[in-house]
Amino acid sequence: MPHKLTFLLPLLLTSLSLRAQTTVLEGRVLNTKTGEPVPFATLGVPHRSIGTVADEQGRYLLRLPAGLTDTLVVTSVGFSREVVLPRALAAGQREFRLLPQEQALRDVVVEHRRVHPALLGRNSAKGDILWLAGSSGKETVDDEWGWEFGTLLKPAKRTYLEEFHVFLATNTYEHLRFRLNLYAVEQGRPGRVLVTRDIQLICTNKEHGWQTIDLRPYALELEARPVFATIQWLQSEKKDPWDKYFSIPVTRQPKQVVVERENSEAAWTTHPMQPSLYFTVMTE
Repeated sequence: MPHKLTFLLPLLLTSLSLRAQTTVLEGRVLNTKTGEPVPFATLGVPHRSIGTVADEQGRYLLRLPAGLTDTLVVTSVGFSREVVLPRALAAGQREFRLLPQEQALRDVVVEHRRVHPALLGRNSAKGDILWLAGSSGKETVDDEWGWEFGTLLKPAKRTYLEEFHVFLATNTYEHLRFRLNLYAVEQGRPGRVLVTRDIQLICTNKEHGWQTIDLRPYALELEARPVFATIQWLQSEKKDPWDKYFSIPVTRQPKQVVVERENSEAAWTTHPMQPSLYFTVMTE
């Protein structure tokens, strides 16, 4: 998504071309056990740039190319992954149910350990370029939801996460919602999800600058091994999305890796850069 604003005309022409060829699916994502909505569940087609995110009530609107016969995957933090086969979609299935995963609760006690405060990541607000994301050049925004962006981090010792920080250099949205994700490193890319609780960051009134999440209530602990930390775009206002965008500074540093994907099931891409994104931590 970098340099997205540079190509408004091609985006416009592509949008006009695809609009008549799109099938729109609308429905809900529900909790299998309770029947309640699963807020901000993600829906995506594996290895394609096709997907979206449900709203607070589990309602979704998914735009698919006409004639698409691929599998749909529905996921959410703390739930099992649901695979929806093409024949189920063709038969009219629009309600998807996710099974909650059993979560073993444990207490993390750090008071009696020898720990000290530290930073993990890049805490500079300046960068070589701005990594742009948004809906500029488009009449819709919901098919951008699910976009994910982050970086590789390398804790040297056991680390306890206290706060998460990301710098928004620009933000023209009245409302933005992100999810914080942590992944194990598998073959140089994000793999197994390491968090079991939904951790969100909400920005209102075009907020920019450093945005922070207090992580102490989540008792997040990292081993001394590489990990990917990302933010996932969950929601923004739908009104007048034509010229809306936000940006994050990045700097060229070959030893760090930026990762990005278009939605929850798209392929990850990697870049030799590091974003303005970091954690304040306690480390052993």
